[in-house]
Amino acid sequence: MKAYKLHGPKSLENFKLGDYDEPLARDQEVKIQVKAVSLNFRDWALANGRFGYPGEKLPFIPFSDAAGLVTEVGASVTKFRAGDRVAVNFFPDWADGAYSAAKTFRSLGGSTDGVLAEYVSFPEHAVTKVPDSFSFEEAAAFPCAGVTAWHALVEQARLRPTDTVLLQGTGGVSIFGLQIAKLMGARVIITSSSDEKLAQAQALGADMLINYKQTPNWEEKVRELTQGEGADYVVEVAGQVARSYQALKAGGTIFQIGAVGGPSDEPVKPMAILTQRLQGIYVGSTQMLTDLLQAFDRNQLKPVISNTFRFEDAKEALAYMGSGSHFGKIVVQVG
Repeated sequence: MKAYKLHGPKSLENFKLGDYDEPLARDQEVKIQVKAVSLNFRDWALANGRFGYPGEKLPFIPFSDAAGLVTEVGASVTKFRAGDRVAVNFFPDWADGAYSAAKTFRSLGGSTDGVLAEYVSFPEHAVTKVPDSFSFEEAAAFPCAGVTAWHALVEQARLRPTDTVLLQGTGGVSIFGLQIAKLMGARVIITSSSDEKLAQAQALGADMLINYKQTPNWEEKVRELTQGEGADYVVEVAGQVARSYQALKAGGTIFQIGAVGGPSDEPVKPMAILTQRLQGIYVGSTQMLTDLLQAFDRNQLKPVISNTFRFEDAKEALAYMGSGSHFGKIVVQVG
């Protein structure tokens, strides 16, 4: 089969397509013909050597988000059969329940082989069925960014219509966050450096828009838009925690997702966080992925896909991710 592997030293030049043996479907595993994968900022950062995992072994198959067709099932598999349309969870060992270090030790396309291949095999508890309303490209968009936003806003925040959510930028997590927040009836403030992207976000239901290039003190604008109170929740993806605290309501929560803009040197003043909470969100479980897919299906929602690339153009897809030009998700068609 054809598969990409990231070789050392990490760089896009060492992101290589090759021929490998197809994986087996062991006792409790399902073998999947991959039809589509989607990219996350993490994939670009890993490929460019921006970070790594303890004990990481190169080369490895990159990317974490995939959808495809089951082709074989192991002897003990009960939930799936050949021909089922499925998506794979980011953490193959986190089926359900609360976070634990053991459940999140393996993450696809980082600390263990990922999905940028024609065939993959995973335990059945790491896989969920995809509703017929979604194409493979759409289904592949959900696992990392979608589950992360769902975990924050539904599992943790339990959003109410009276809540206000601040979303940073228009990448995968933020656009899923926008769709989920509006599904729950909440108000959304979203930031971007592009008026065009802000207009796209408004078309998806964003209530208040901030161009942070035109309004550098965006945290002050958030307070102005909320009559001085601040947002109930901030989905923090920009690495600007100190400023996010200034935009946060007393008693509110920042969900720390990542740092697309790099680490922040801004100090957080202790007195600013006496009544506020910082909650890390590290993707989520297979059950969360199942719930998210069903919620979008029942409400006739679709994930937002910015661009679609061919399998042989996966490196170009990564370069496009690094440019920051996308709105929503970037997808690579495999099969």
